[in-house]
Amino acid sequence: MFRTSLRQATLTSLTLGTLLHTTCAQEPEAKPPTQANPGQANPAQAKPAEANPAAGNAAQGLDLQGLPTFLLPVPGGTVLIGIDAADLVEVSSEALSPMRPANAPKQVDKFTTALRRTAAALGQKKVTVEPFLLAKWNVKCSEYETFVVHKRTLKQKVRPPFIWWRYGAKKDYESRLEDIAREFPKDPNGAVFYWERHGDELPYALVDERGKSIADQPVSFVSYKDAVEFAGWLGMRLPREAEWTRAARGDGSHRWPWGGAQQPDHYTEPMLRWLGIDGSAGQKPLPPGTVTNATGPFGHLDMFGRIFQLMGDLGYTPINGTEVFQSEWTALQKDKVGSILQSAPSWKYEKCIAKGGSYLSWQEPIQLLIDARAPMMTSDVLEGAGFRLAKSLKPGFDMTYSLVRGTYNRGSGAFAPDQELDEAAQLGTERYELGANGFPTAYHAFSFVPVQWLTSDKNGDLAKLLEKSHTQPLLIGTFATTEKMLAPNVEAGLYTVFYRKEGMPKELADAIKQGFKEVQAALKAKAKGGEEKAEDKEKEKDTKKGSWREVCSRYGITEADLEPKEAGNGLKFVRIDGVQIPTDNDCFLLHGPEGKMVAAVPGTNHHPATGAAFANALTFQKGEKVKSTVQLRLGIPVKSTDAKRVAEFHFQFHLDCDAPTAEVVWRMPAGAAAAPNKTK
Repeated sequence: MFRTSLRQATLTSLTLGTLLHTTCAQEPEAKPPTQANPGQANPAQAKPAEANPAAGNAAQGLDLQGLPTFLLPVPGGTVLIGIDAADLVEVSSEALSPMRPANAPKQVDKFTTALRRTAAALGQKKVTVEPFLLAKWNVKCSEYETFVVHKRTLKQKVRPPFIWWRYGAKKDYESRLEDIAREFPKDPNGAVFYWERHGDELPYALVDERGKSIADQPVSFVSYKDAVEFAGWLGMRLPREAEWTRAARGDGSHRWPWGGAQQPDHYTEPMLRWLGIDGSAGQKPLPPGTVTNATGPFGHLDMFGRIFQLMGDLGYTPINGTEVFQSEWTALQKDKVGSILQSAPSWKYEKCIAKGGSYLSWQEPIQLLIDARAPMMTSDVLEGAGFRLAKSLKPGFDMTYSLVRGTYNRGSGAFAPDQELDEAAQLGTERYELGANGFPTAYHAFSFVPVQWLTSDKNGDLAKLLEKSHTQPLLIGTFATTEKMLAPNVEAGLYTVFYRKEGMPKELADAIKQGFKEVQAALKAKAKGGEEKAEDKEKEKDTKKGSWREVCSRYGITEADLEPKEAGNGLKFVRIDGVQIPTDNDCFLLHGPEGKMVAAVPGTNHHPATGAAFANALTFQKGEKVKSTVQLRLGIPVKSTDAKRVAEFHFQFHLDCDAPTAEVVWRMPAGAAAAPNKTK
């Protein structure tokens, strides 16, 4: 994929200039590459027109008030995604031998490699993309640093990109060479492994090996996991592949960035000059917009050939699904030339993909193909790989989208096979605080995403599911908030949400009764017969399955809970992971990132009931005894086979933040209710 990666870097001497191919100490400072005149040196395409955000917003009825200003709208529309078998042979031939494409298949090994690396794009399909927002530029080092500073201020672990330490903190790096050699003896990648292990403790600076600032350059050497965490922190996400393709291809169907209705859609070597990557001056990171011909059709800078951009989709799978891929794969195997490729791509669901090519793509021009896909592991940190932020128009959606693709704890196997979150049904609200440059200084939001359905059992019944929730709480969705919760006292974060019906199972009620009698008898015996007899009784405890002690233990009930006289009337709680759960009312349970239940949120007077499907609703207003209250009315299909019959849940929680006011406006979902409080 890339010429140089951290894993592949030659660091034998652990000295400067050995990691990045563009960082030769003797190389003179380069000026920005001179762009070809589209009307002369490269008549293939005119310069992309700058987008007009205001016109685009008005045309599509987009309300972007309060959103970061570096986001440009991408109009909704239909985009052609993928290539057919004939295209695959043609583009692979052009990229390998642009002067004589017909000769490319003679280089069997190289041609097979070109086919293999592009075959993941096989299978064409027109996809409808809703209007969305895409950052005008890829995330800059200076922007990513705000995240690093924020995390370190909160004493949270964060690892700055490798080169920020390697070159930005040269003296510190050199002072640790002995430690590196000791921890990773004779390992040429020792510095990288040391950074991976200790990166959150290392100093850094935004300068290159010459001491020149890289603050305005796109950030790289960040993993997918790093990128989605940063994006979620800002209430944004990485673009989906279809969205990125829409922003890169516009209303056309061309295969290469320079193609279009009036331009030849072929690859030739002058295209490298047109994108500024034909010489050393452009074969390195550059500030956004330096290469004007890399601009997309809607005004987005550096869409092509500057830095690979990570996509939000998880999974390296057929671009348009297995069925569409298989059809084109069959056609490829019937092609005299295409059949050179005998093995289909190896799909990896744990991988992510990057698109757009980079300043290193002059070595492998096929990467510049709009439909090209470069697979990466989510933990990979590579040269020339960064990311661009995207945002939907649904408040709070993007925060949750990013967080669940990061370090999301799915609730200890609570999800059933094929059960996922229903992101289309997400509900939330958000508010930005922006600096003078339009970049967020703070983000406030909360969001709830229900599961697609409650059970895959064709005979699933809500009453039975609720009754079963006494022993196995019912998974209903995921909740994310940037604000601290009150009553219960829970920190901001991402939580899996379960429901537990009021009451307790008969086996527990019976076990408590029996246990109370025995514990009380033991207490009396201890008082009369002394410690020795009490200890003898302890040795006789029955902990076999079904005994009262075993049953109580499963529900977190201890003998100490049965010692008070009041326990004779029964208990009104159970415990899960040490958290006390009331049993005299319905509860929503929050499962935290550490894999344990962390709190119980009391249910409302509205008990779950089955009914016809309805639109989910959110109300956000000032609370009676707390700062603010958010109420959700959710309809979740009971069975996976019937979306028309839903279980209605009412979820209410209190936040340690002010409700909307006339001056402090929160973005609300369509149809949501907010009760602004007019300030005096």
